[in-house]
Amino acid sequence: MKVISQLDEQGHKSRIANSLQAAIRALEEHVPDLVVIDASLEFSSTTALIYIRNMFSGEIAAYGEKISAATRQLLVHLGVTVILRSISEIASLLLSRSSAHALKGAA
Repeated sequence: MKVISQLDEQGHKSRIANSLQAAIRALEEHVPDLVVIDASLEFSSTTALIYIRNMFSGEIAAYGEKISAATRQLLVHLGVTVILRSISEIASLLLSRSSAHALKGAA
């Protein structure tokens, strides 16, 4: 939560969702410039992920230190940047560079 408050202080509008369905609801209320998904949870709802990709034209990045090959393949197919790092490393990049391009460089 500390990371989220730091991102908010820098002007980022953060939403936290604990499922892809919750993420869809959050995106319907607010369209950010970046979506970051915890891919280590694995995707139980491919339909929800495809829906997010179709409704969101900005950058989507999925992070996780252990992402299965099948999940990686699905994410790449959907045009999602895959980052094999922990959320703390990703947050450091966002806090230091304040842009979606920081995540592209981490991939």
